Amino acid sequence: MLKLIEQVKARRRHKMVWPVCVSVLLVLTFGSFMSASVEAQEKNKSVTSKAQYTAEGAKRCLYCHAGERMTLMSKTAHGNQENPNAPYAKHGCESCHGPGSLHVSRARGGRGFPALASFSQGNSVKQEAETCVSCHNKDMGKLKGMQWTGSVHATMGMSCVGCHKVHVLENPLQEHKNELEICKQCHGKQITNHRRFEKMSIDFNKLSCHDCHDVHQLIRKQ
Repeated sequence: MLKLIEQVKARRRHKMVWPVCVSVLLVLTFGSFMSASVEAQEKNKSVTSKAQYTAEGAKRCLYCHAGERMTLMSKTAHGNQENPNAPYAKHGCESCHGPGSLHVSRARGGRGFPALASFSQGNSVKQEAETCVSCHNKDMGKLKGMQWTGSVHATMGMSCVGCHKVHVLENPLQEHKNELEICKQCHGKQITNHRRFEKMSIDFNKLSCHDCHDVHQLIRKQ
């Protein structure tokens, strides 16, 4: 009789333990699945969140950015697709502004898209300089490369867009008056007090700053 009672108790204990074991097993299995799922999502996110260059290049950008400042780029030196050194001949707008695949795929009506390099005042001077110098530190036909990094203007934290404009048909700095006004923004006192070289029969007012000063190069050792 006692033996029978023990067998009944054992069966009851077995019935109570079995659901608990099954529950624990389900929890562990589900937990492992969720962990693997999250890990896969993070891995997939790290792969897909990296922007790529768009296949359409400038054409894709102009779907939205169709203002005159953008459309005229094809008529500028930077927009010359026949010149292999020009940004447009490589990745179009993205050569300077960065890969835009995420920018165009997540625009959502103009909200929430990842921003690209804008080259506006107040942005990262280092990023802007690195972008410009990536092309302009090499010889490109008649245009000689520059040693911007380490120059006085670079070490003073100057950005390229502080003096130069890209989205224009003509380079404003090619005009003597425009160049003088731009240089005066920082060097007004030096220009006003500059020697005029009258004894050397030099018409100082006809000179441009770049006739003597190469602001993009390292200072030459005397």
